[in-house]
Amino acid sequence: MATYDSGPPVRARHAAPETGTGSTQRADNSWIIMLVGAAVTFVLGLIIVVWPHATLSVIAILVGIQLLVLGIIGLIAGFTSESGAGVRTVDIVLGLLGILVGLYFIRHLTVTVTLLAILLGVFWVMRGIVDLIVAAVAGPVPGRWIKAVIGVISLAAGLIVLFKPNESLKFLLVVLGIYLMLYGLALAFLAFQARRFAREASPA
Repeated sequence: MATYDSGPPVRARHAAPETGTGSTQRADNSWIIMLVGAAVTFVLGLIIVVWPHATLSVIAILVGIQLLVLGIIGLIAGFTSESGAGVRTVDIVLGLLGILVGLYFIRHLTVTVTLLAILLGVFWVMRGIVDLIVAAVAGPVPGRWIKAVIGVISLAAGLIVLFKPNESLKFLLVVLGIYLMLYGLALAFLAFQARRFAREASPA
């Protein structure tokens, strides 16, 4: 009888560490992916800033690549995050949207400045609103303020290009380059926050 009663607690003790380890491994992988996305975003922004005479087709390709990268990151976050179901669903939806818009830019190189500005503006505004909401409801978690900063950057950039969709390509390049560089830096900070949190949460 004593042997039978002690069985379930032994299994429970073995099950708990496995769950924690799996969660830590997912966090370890997520910060690396996030950092790669931050690096790609920053480099693309830097290219746009130092190459003011780039053609619209080149810009469409660069923006398409960046949206694809962020879309993939959004999908990974949606499927691996420890957040609530609502936040994960939004990450997945925006990730898919980013991938679709990115593919559209890459496949339609004859896109006009106005259409490019409108599509980017709508996506950035949606991304910014979601990031601000997540930061507001997340509670006192690591990286919350960085998430809010990313939301403000995206929302501001989106509103700027939406209110001035008919401006010149040079204007769009300035906004786009600055936005991508700031977004990349903020995303890198968030990645390092996630790394620190994963190490603190890892079992001794």
